[in-house]
Amino acid sequence: MEKFISSPKAPLSNLLCGAFFDALKPSGSAAASPALDSIVYMLYNIAMKNDKITEICELLLNVISEFYESDSRARTFGTDTELYHSEIHMLQCIEENPGLHISGIARQLGVTRGAASQTVKRLEKKQMAVRCSSPENNKIILLRLTLKGQTAVRSHKDAHEKYRERIAEILAGATPEQLQFVAGFLRRFQKSLGR
Repeated sequence: MEKFISSPKAPLSNLLCGAFFDALKPSGSAAASPALDSIVYMLYNIAMKNDKITEICELLLNVISEFYESDSRARTFGTDTELYHSEIHMLQCIEENPGLHISGIARQLGVTRGAASQTVKRLEKKQMAVRCSSPENNKIILLRLTLKGQTAVRSHKDAHEKYRERIAEILAGATPEQLQFVAGFLRRFQKSLGR
């Protein structure tokens, strides 16, 4: 029994198993029955699993927090001008969807037309994007990137590629089953955030 209770890595396990063992041990008896050992062992495994889940939750929340803090800071993306998350993603949307007007970009990004217009104004002030008339219809205003905007988008894509490479390196030794489990976990976690 001592091997279960003395594990320094599982404080919750120690408390649960020790308390349960002490409470059920027959009075005056030095040893527990095999059935009681099985129960304590089962409880220990449950507690260890809960300790591991707690550890995973804490790690995941720390990673999310660190990533959010890093991602929400303004960056220059290879230019002399700071850009925020919403701005660089709008630049990328403009590049990937030539010929879209502000309403179309707003739909692509899942923001209101007003929010898209405000972001476009900031990008124009930062000389990252310009408005231009559609060649087919002068009433339709389109957006295009300046050279500075194109540089920022390339740098942003490079940053995403570095994340991809870092993750690929971490997952390099994983089996297909492990990769499937991680992907499934992340999909379920992402879906649960939308509730």
